[in-house]
Amino acid sequence: MIPRILKQHVRPTVALLAVFAILLMGLYPGSLVAIDLGANPGGAVGSPMYCNGTEVGSQLIAQNISSPDFFHPRNASASDSGVDPDITPAEAYAQVPAVANATGLSPSSLNYLIQQNINSNQAENWFLAPSYVDVNALNLVLIQLYPGVYAGFCPH
Repeated sequence: MIPRILKQHVRPTVALLAVFAILLMGLYPGSLVAIDLGANPGGAVGSPMYCNGTEVGSQLIAQNISSPDFFHPRNASASDSGVDPDITPAEAYAQVPAVANATGLSPSSLNYLIQQNINSNQAENWFLAPSYVDVNALNLVLIQLYPGVYAGFCPH
């Protein structure tokens, strides 16, 4: 009698467990990735950052910058994650004199680029996020707008 009960109850239970395991550990996560790829192209693959068509990093991770020619992300101790590429507008504007001195670019041009970065970020986030400056994007714009100043910083 026990073998019949086992066949009658255990087999369906194991089959149901297998079906749910496949659904919950395979199809469901896969569908979430597919939805994310559709809604946020590039987001699920690390949000690569390109310079002259060459991948140079991730948009989501602050780049280790030591050159005075560029804007710098927050120190790791000042960022929640330690890899955040975003800084406050005040932090960006405070770096303008140093970047201007190192590159010879006018402070007004750098201030304008910072404001454009802030405006772009606000529009992208539907004005719901606080104002911030994406240092990675700002530095890439500098490289693209001033190739004479930033020669050799971007792969060709």
